[in-house]
Amino acid sequence: MKRINYQHGLWVLLTVGLLALTLASCDGIAKKRAFKPWSKAAIHTFPNNNWAFEEEVLDFSFDIVDTATYFDIALNLLYDSSVVTLREIPLTLTLTSPDGMKAIATSQFLLDPKVNKDIHPEGNGNKMIADVVVYPHRKLKTAGTYTLTVYRRAEKADNYGFISLATKVTVSKEQK
Repeated sequence: MKRINYQHGLWVLLTVGLLALTLASCDGIAKKRAFKPWSKAAIHTFPNNNWAFEEEVLDFSFDIVDTATYFDIALNLLYDSSVVTLREIPLTLTLTSPDGMKAIATSQFLLDPKVNKDIHPEGNGNKMIADVVVYPHRKLKTAGTYTLTVYRRAEKADNYGFISLATKVTVSKEQK
C-alpha cells in the first residue's frame, strides 16, 4: 500500500494558493495605478429626482496616469422605474483631453429591460441601474485630467424619476 505524504500535499496547496493570491494582487495594483481615484464630481445627484432642463449639460472629470492602457468609459444611470416614462434618452458626449483635444460621440440610454440587458435592479423597490459604454476600448494618450461632457437630448424639459448619473472608467479587457 502506497503511503500518502500529507505534509507534501499541504505544502503544494499553500504554494499554489500564495501564487494565485500574488498574481491577483499584482493585477489589482496595475489597475489601481492606471488612473487616480475618482473625485466627487464623478457622480451627479439630481435634485428632487428630476433631470431638469438646467442640467441637460453635465461635466465629469477624471485623472488618467497610465497612457499605455486601453479604457472603457461608461455612464451609469440610477432611476426609479415606477416614475420614469421615457424608453430612451439620446446623448451627445464630448471627451476633452488635458491638451484640449475633443472626441465627440453619440449614444443613448435604453430604459426598457426587455431591450437592454445592461439594466439591473438596485436594492429593493423600483430603483434600476442602466449602464452604457460611451467610449469603448479607448487609449487616452495624454496624462492628466479629462472632462466628459454629457448633453441630454430628451424631448421633455423635466424628467422625473432620475436619481443620479455617474461616470465609470475601467481598464478594457482587451489591451490591443
